[in-house]
Amino acid sequence: MTATALFADSGGYKPLPTIEALRVVASGHQLESVTDSRAAVLILKQRSEIDLLVSNAPDFELFTQFRALHPKGESILVTDLAMKNYSALLQGQEANLIDHIIVNKGRENWTVNQLRVTLAKIRTKDIFGIDKYLAPHTPIHKEVIRSSAEREGLNLKVQRFAEACHLGQHISRVAFGITEELLMNAIYDAPAAAGIARFQNIDQMNSIVLQPEEYGELSYACDGQILAISSSDPFGTLKKTTLLTYLKKVLRREDGEGLIDDKKSGAGLGLFKILYSSHGIVCNVSLGKRTEIMALIDINDPLRDFATLARSIHYFSN
Repeated sequence: MTATALFADSGGYKPLPTIEALRVVASGHQLESVTDSRAAVLILKQRSEIDLLVSNAPDFELFTQFRALHPKGESILVTDLAMKNYSALLQGQEANLIDHIIVNKGRENWTVNQLRVTLAKIRTKDIFGIDKYLAPHTPIHKEVIRSSAEREGLNLKVQRFAEACHLGQHISRVAFGITEELLMNAIYDAPAAAGIARFQNIDQMNSIVLQPEEYGELSYACDGQILAISSSDPFGTLKKTTLLTYLKKVLRREDGEGLIDDKKSGAGLGLFKILYSSHGIVCNVSLGKRTEIMALIDINDPLRDFATLARSIHYFSN
């Protein structure tokens, strides 16, 4: 039975890309398209082969029905709403109902490319690598993450790369900050989450030298449209609910104090800073084996505050 992707393009929200573009991104799926959420719910009840839902509306009933009727399927919200807005419409259940959030931009190429890459990764389970989000043949720069002492040098290397790409001082400084958070995660937070004893409750001012089996990797590249920076670690501990819970807590400030781990290694705040400083965060996880955290910056779209600007959020596992 051919897998079917259901696209629900509801009125009252920023429209999905054109049907021609959707046919391209849905390669490998049979495409079904409807113009409101109620029609989409009816199809979900009638068609067992639907394994992918893409909607421009954060419709609670639609995503709830999809999760109940197609529990192994993948759901994608394509929206220009900030997290606090779509979270309210989804009754705070987005961590359970949504697998991927894609910014629905005025410049459609971001949205189309994110959909294309997301569907390809879902289909093939080939999830790792920043190259997937960049133009073909873009050179990828890679560095081994060995110790905390190397952080400053690696941060500056990425900043100078951004400067050499003529991305401007602001994006170059942002690149420095993103790299710092990615390295802190790979050096301190990921080993701690993996339960390695010497990383438990460690002050992040303390110097750390990783063992060869603990080494991470820093990758960065720019294709003239997207600046991508990622780090990976060999532990594979990050879970989707953990990611979304961290991001949502900091963004919405629901609990006042104590939003993020008050341990000396606060992974949640680091993840939020990465997303806050970029247009999208991508987390690729092979449980127990590898985690890759990636920041994507659209260099032609000025970054604005979370209150007004949507961000793409992806979590993939294989």
